[in-house]
Amino acid sequence: MEKSVKQIEKNVSASFGYVKKDMLMLNDAFSDIHDKIQHLSINHAALLEEIGRLRGELAKMTTKKSIKKDAVKKVVRKKK
Repeated sequence: MEKSVKQIEKNVSASFGYVKKDMLMLNDAFSDIHDKIQHLSINHAALLEEIGRLRGELAKMTTKKSIKKDAVKKVVRKKK
């Protein structure tokens, strides 16, 4: 049973239609993943900035505490 040229062309055209549809679906999926990765990257940068700010505040607090402790030690030594 030989297929006519028109039937073969029709089948090939339909096959490429499915391929095109699948490629568009993949493109949409990759685009969605790309958008989500960008969103995560922005969140990551914001979190790193916040961590840096908190570390700076913590460093200031520990510096102030150590200065106060040193001052108290000096006062106690002078009283003795």
